[in-house]
Amino acid sequence: MARPFPPAPGVSHAFHDVATGIRLHVAEAGPEDGPPVVLLHGWPQHWWCWRGVIGPLADAGFRVIAPDLRGSGWSDAPPTGYDKEQFASDVLALLDAMGIERTAFVGHDWGGWTGQLVALRAPERISQLVLCNIAPVWGAPKLEMARNAWRYGYQVVGVPKLGPALQRSGLFRRSLPIPDPAARAEFAAAMREPQRAEAGSLIYRTFVTQEAPALLRGRYDAQRLTMPTLVLHGTADPVIRPFQVEVFREHADDLRIEWVHGTGHFIADEEPALVAEHVLAFLGTGARADGRHG
Repeated sequence: MARPFPPAPGVSHAFHDVATGIRLHVAEAGPEDGPPVVLLHGWPQHWWCWRGVIGPLADAGFRVIAPDLRGSGWSDAPPTGYDKEQFASDVLALLDAMGIERTAFVGHDWGGWTGQLVALRAPERISQLVLCNIAPVWGAPKLEMARNAWRYGYQVVGVPKLGPALQRSGLFRRSLPIPDPAARAEFAAAMREPQRAEAGSLIYRTFVTQEAPALLRGRYDAQRLTMPTLVLHGTADPVIRPFQVEVFREHADDLRIEWVHGTGHFIADEEPALVAEHVLAFLGTGARADGRHG
C-alpha cells in the first residue's frame, strides 16, 4: 500500500511521465491560470517541506508547483540518474510535460542546486530564482573549505550499504534538526522505503565521486546567473557557511542576499512565514506574466 500524502490544505496531486523516462509526482495549489512558481525540495525531504509556503503563494494568485525529485517522496526511484544535471533535465522535462514555458523557481538544498543548473542551462525558462540555504555551484576558497571540511561528515550517507541503513534507522529521524516532530517523522518515513534510502545515498555518492571533482576543475566557471536572483540564507546553517554564500556575488548579474540570523539549514520548516514573505516580495509583479505554452 502506498504511503498516504501528508495534509496540506488546498493541495492537489498529480503524476507526470516525463521525457527523461521517469514518473514524477507534483503537488499543486493556486489558480491554474496564475503565474507559475516551482518549489523544489532537497535531501532528505520531499514536496511537504514547503507546506507552510504553498498556501501564501497560492493565496497571492500564483500557480504553485512542488515536485518530488527522482528518488524522493512519491516520484519514481530508479537505480541510476542521481547526478544533479540529471535532476535539472528531469525538471525541464516536467515543465515541458506540464506546458510551462517560463516560471519563477524557489529551491532549497539540492533543489536550490538543481535550480542553479536549470538557470544556467536554460535561462529563458526561469524568470526569477530564489535559493534557500544552498552553496553556489562555483567553488569557495579552497583554504576556507579545507578548514570547514569537518562539517561534511554527514555525507557518510553516500557510503554503499552503510548510508541507506543509516537513513532507515531511528537515529536518522531523531537527528534531523527540524523543529516539528511530525515533519521529522514524515520525512523519515519516506526514507525507510529501501529504494528511497538507496536514492538518498546515491545523491551523495554521485556528488562526492563524480561531481565534486568536476567542480574543483571549474566545471561552471564560464557561466553566470543572468536572471534576478535572491539568496535567502539562515546563518545558523551548520554546513553551508556565509563565506560560501558570498561567492554568489561573483557569478550573478542581478543578486540580492538576505541573511536570516538564528535560523538553520531547514529554513522553510523553521520560518515558513518568513520564507513566503521574502519570496512574495521578491517575485512581486515581475513574475505575473502568463508562463504557459500558448
